[in-house]
Amino acid sequence: MLEDCKIRAFLTVVEEGSFTRAARRLGVTQPAVSAQIASLEAAVGQSLFERGTTLSLTPSGELFLQYARRIQDAYDLTNAAFL
Repeated sequence: MLEDCKIRAFLTVVEEGSFTRAARRLGVTQPAVSAQIASLEAAVGQSLFERGTTLSLTPSGELFLQYARRIQDAYDLTNAAFL
C-alpha cells in the first residue's frame, strides 16, 4: 500500500539528496526515513535509490518520481479543497 508519508519521504529524499537531511526537514529520525523508503521499495518491488558515496535514483526511481509528484499534487489539491 502506498501511503502519504512514504510518498512525502521519497520526494523529500529526492529534493534533499540525503536521508539525513530529509529526516531533519521532516522532523523525524534518519532511521524512520530509511524505514519508510524500504517499505516503499518493498511495496513497489523495486529499488528506487542507488546508495553509494552519492545518493541517486535508479531507473525505476526516476519513473516512480513522475508518479510520486502527481500523487503529491493530488494530495495537495484535495487538502486545499477540503481543509
